[in-house]
Amino acid sequence: MSAPQICTEGVLPDELKAFADTVAIQTNPLNGHQVTAGGPIQGGGPPVSLALPVGRMWNTGREITVRILNGTPKIREKIKYYASLWTEHANITFKWVDSGDADLRVNVNGDGSSWSYLGTDNLVVKAPTYPYTMNYGWLTDSTPEHEYARVIIHEFGHALGCIHEHQSPAANIPWNEQAVIEYYRRTNGWDEAKTRANVMKRESAPTQFSAFDTSSIMIYAVPAELTIGGYSVPWSTKLSETDKSFIATAYPRVAVDANGFNTMEIRPWDKPAEKAMKRQVFSKTYDRPPNVAVGLNWLDVDKNANIRVNAFADNIKNNSADVHINTWADTTLYSAGCSWFHAAANSPEFQIGQWSTTDDHPWYEPRPKTEKRINFDWSYSATPKVLVWLNLVDMANNANWRVKAHVTDVTKDGFTLNLDTWANTSLYAASAAWIAYPSDQKGIVSGTFSTEDIRPWNEPRLTNTGRVNFPAGAFAGTGDAPLKVFIALNGFDIGDSANLRLKVSADSVSKEGMNWHLDSWADTVLYQASASYIAFV
Repeated sequence: MSAPQICTEGVLPDELKAFADTVAIQTNPLNGHQVTAGGPIQGGGPPVSLALPVGRMWNTGREITVRILNGTPKIREKIKYYASLWTEHANITFKWVDSGDADLRVNVNGDGSSWSYLGTDNLVVKAPTYPYTMNYGWLTDSTPEHEYARVIIHEFGHALGCIHEHQSPAANIPWNEQAVIEYYRRTNGWDEAKTRANVMKRESAPTQFSAFDTSSIMIYAVPAELTIGGYSVPWSTKLSETDKSFIATAYPRVAVDANGFNTMEIRPWDKPAEKAMKRQVFSKTYDRPPNVAVGLNWLDVDKNANIRVNAFADNIKNNSADVHINTWADTTLYSAGCSWFHAAANSPEFQIGQWSTTDDHPWYEPRPKTEKRINFDWSYSATPKVLVWLNLVDMANNANWRVKAHVTDVTKDGFTLNLDTWANTSLYAASAAWIAYPSDQKGIVSGTFSTEDIRPWNEPRLTNTGRVNFPAGAFAGTGDAPLKVFIALNGFDIGDSANLRLKVSADSVSKEGMNWHLDSWADTVLYQASASYIAFV
């Protein structure tokens, strides 16, 4: 197999990474609240392609400005033509400008390297310090047409946030590592570290992916001599069918309501503050203020003081509410996020409420178990479904952080809400929101998932993913109506030797099911975490 020249992804310097996280979430709140539409679930039908780090998506419907800084007229026209192929399938447009600043700044030279920054990272590499955000290092007027197509479509895929497909978490290529290192040393002049980073490393961050697509425009060719057992993949020079369907779900024609708030929408994670608030406008106007349930979906809290976080809504009006994420005392809250769910106050299906351990006993008298019998305002005709979300925790920092919200003894008249800890953890306070609805309600599915679905608690792991398959026919008859999914944490067990970092998300969401993620990062020890979800049309 021939060895065409290869692109790399632009890597941000360390000093810009925190700013890039903030810009990504400010640009598209879905980057913080990662419940992202997709196609069929991994292993559950035709594959959805590309491995798009949802944390770097542009906002759907955005007009991205692009300035080509140099290059011959022919090369400029080729760039415009092949870049535009993405916009035929995604709700994104490119606006080509001839002067001034631009979101994407394209350079053409002969240095032999082609690369682009990923997605919204392009917004933090500002000129003149970073004069261009994308480079084409080997295009000339005599470049073959298939090579124009291959490299231009590929680089603009990076600009839209797509990682290399062979680095997708779904890719399980049987590399012959020493052969790969030698091949790219000989053909591209790369050392071992660069080869591992650009070829063999698989992304561990939550990504919007399903099965590995060997025909994706975002893949490197895989020569048989670089693998074990003769496995090979050819070069791709066009968008595959699954590329097209995937990017259409990543940037849908109808924008998705984030239904979440992350503190990084208003400040960087490295500038902690006690209070953060977002005014949320509902997607509909109610005839009276609705009931609102709020649940935590992201935590990054310093280990050197008690863990204190409270997510709640107030100032609730017919069409809006103020959503808050606060801490207090000496706690350092780097970042946090929450989901919310709202229903009409007079809804015939949904009942929503809230309860705290401090409704039972004062915070300074911590107890391992607290329970409360919750009586519904009106009885259901049969035993309903009930889910709970944690939205306040206050725990000592002298033992692992352990908390669990769960329900027992559900009847048509009520249920028991449990807020527990165990072992030597001191749980000063916890609160949870609850949502109840008829168990036979059409077009609604709810449930829980946990890291213990895929591994034991005593084998801690930073990244954890599994799959939820919705009951067959659960959304039958709903046509093209979009599926809404709300997810928040209901428990965790995290070591106290490092900061508490935890995030719940989902991707490849469809009416068949979803992939879930319960992840931490850096040096956090994640023993166990769990979450509750509700999905409906």
